[in-house]
Amino acid sequence: MKTFKGWALAFLISSVALTACTENTRHTTTSELRSETDPSPVFVFTPPPGWTKSAKGSLTVFTAKEGDANIVIGTIDDAQNEEEAARRVWKMFDPEFSRDIRVNSPGDIYGGWERIRNIEYITSPNEQQIMFAITHQNEGQWQVVIVTGSNATLYKRSAEFNEFIQSFVKADYAQEDLTTRQAKQLTEDDIAELLKFAEQGLESLKIPGAGIALVQNGKVIYSGGIGVEDINTKKPVTEDSVFMIASNTKGMTTLLLAKLVELGKIGWDDQVISHYPQFKLGDKATTESVLIKHLVCACTGLPRKDYPWFFKNTGDTPVSVTFENLANTAPTSEFGEVFQYNNQMAAAAGYIAGHILYPEMKLGEAYDRAMQELIFDPLDMHNTTFSFEEAYAIGVATPHELSVNEEIVIIEQSITNGFNHLIVPYRPAGAAWSTSADMIKYVYNELSGGVAPDGTRLFAEAPLMKRREPFVKTGERERYGMGLWNETIGGIEVVTHGGSMAGYQSNFFALPGAQTGAVVLTNSESGYNLLQPFLRKLIEILYDAEPLAQSQVDVAVETNRLYLKTFRNEFVYPPSKDIDDRLADTYISDDLGELKIIKEHNRVFLDQGVWKAEVATKVNQDGSNALFVIGAGLLSLEFVIGEEEGVSVLTLSDGQHNYTFRAVSQPNDSGS
Repeated sequence: MKTFKGWALAFLISSVALTACTENTRHTTTSELRSETDPSPVFVFTPPPGWTKSAKGSLTVFTAKEGDANIVIGTIDDAQNEEEAARRVWKMFDPEFSRDIRVNSPGDIYGGWERIRNIEYITSPNEQQIMFAITHQNEGQWQVVIVTGSNATLYKRSAEFNEFIQSFVKADYAQEDLTTRQAKQLTEDDIAELLKFAEQGLESLKIPGAGIALVQNGKVIYSGGIGVEDINTKKPVTEDSVFMIASNTKGMTTLLLAKLVELGKIGWDDQVISHYPQFKLGDKATTESVLIKHLVCACTGLPRKDYPWFFKNTGDTPVSVTFENLANTAPTSEFGEVFQYNNQMAAAAGYIAGHILYPEMKLGEAYDRAMQELIFDPLDMHNTTFSFEEAYAIGVATPHELSVNEEIVIIEQSITNGFNHLIVPYRPAGAAWSTSADMIKYVYNELSGGVAPDGTRLFAEAPLMKRREPFVKTGERERYGMGLWNETIGGIEVVTHGGSMAGYQSNFFALPGAQTGAVVLTNSESGYNLLQPFLRKLIEILYDAEPLAQSQVDVAVETNRLYLKTFRNEFVYPPSKDIDDRLADTYISDDLGELKIIKEHNRVFLDQGVWKAEVATKVNQDGSNALFVIGAGLLSLEFVIGEEEGVSVLTLSDGQHNYTFRAVSQPNDSGS
């Protein structure tokens, strides 16, 4: 569960960076393009599924079925650089195109290309548009992919775009086939090499610490940590350091569902409303179509809708809010059509499972008891909990983030307060705390198919494995099951999932063919950039695969630097006084609740009640003004300042939903 980042491009291309660059392999393709002077294909790709193909001169154009988003492919032979190549393709597609470049960042090299760049163009929030280009360079020629269209469509159809761009490779691209190689037994030197890579990654990415564990052939071969829990105390990370594992909780929740199937309490194909009649979505037909197996499949068409819990709730909000949110959320795509991640659906899965087991208990208490008795205790995960109090008693790794000045800063959090408390009412989707020592036991269980180290069967194999069956594609070689991702790298199967909350980024990886698994838990937003390179490095060691992991880290370091530099150039700090003076001291949104503006001398803060974040001001290209969050945990969140019927308003968008906060008090400039 990754906290929202304000730049829309990152949302679309992040999963390209996660997978396209980790597998040096030839793809199954259904299209190819040839140059006018050479009849042999230049490159091949899988067309974005469901998009309509057309031609505009020498360009190939794919249009989403909504009609408001396009993917454009063009070839440029004689440009000076990638920016000129991209501009010329834009001009062929739209002669009126005149956008300035916001960021030109590196892309991980894959597909036989010599150089890949991701170019984002400046748009204003009010436009609700995404515009970027990906340039693929080889021998003085550029293959340019342009993506342009509405936020709503491109966010919704990001998996279809990912499938296309991950398959976009040179026609003569040589395949890396790791399936012919035997995975090696990891030695102490191999483990040391992997840990050294991780330590160097921590340093270059400015991540304070990480809990790491490895299992192979039924034995935990490493469990420990690198770096520090806190930049101030310098306490080292150990195997017992506690991290919030966020959406890694989802796979554990579906393991609970699997246990209920094993016990005969439910069937995967049961209607959800047959077990919990109160379950309701914003669409009657979808409500009736959802089966138990669909609760955590990301396949129902319900969009991601996190802002209601970012803003409106507290850690003490009743868990019934999950079902209230769902009742007010309608699907934006057809059932089973595309991947759309929805945290409330995953939360509902856990609460319904707990209710089935303990119908006399409150929903939250029933879920907590079910997870403790049927998942955590059998797996001997005694340092895994949903309780902040228990986590802090064991010893929590402090959450961190890179500031806009590229300095490591602490995200404020305590036992009773902080942004991460907001996930508690939705805890089956991502509120668990755990350690690397505990998490590797969960991975062991995935590799063993439910058998404990002493040979005792803890979980029936068939229901456990059912969770891995894919529902929707998330990329060229990725599919989502029930709270588990399935991907292949060089033909090697990987079962995985990640987790993201403010200041915590983590992943587990299970490689069934190698009977090897790993856990990486980090205490920084920047930890996100270490996770896939760690997996790639593990695969390189296991299979003597092509060394790509370090270049992935290098690309992430440079991309972070470029975006943070862009942020610094875009906002005004201290906030512009003329904008500051227009702000009221309290705003209300029907959907998101109350938001206060706190002014302290020359500083301005947004105060939600549970969290408080400092803001700068920003003037967009269309002349609109915005509050730009620079506080740790919600960096780059952007509120457009406007007026409706003479009342000051703040508008926020998550891609598919727009939210308006209306002033309920007069502007207050005291202390400015």
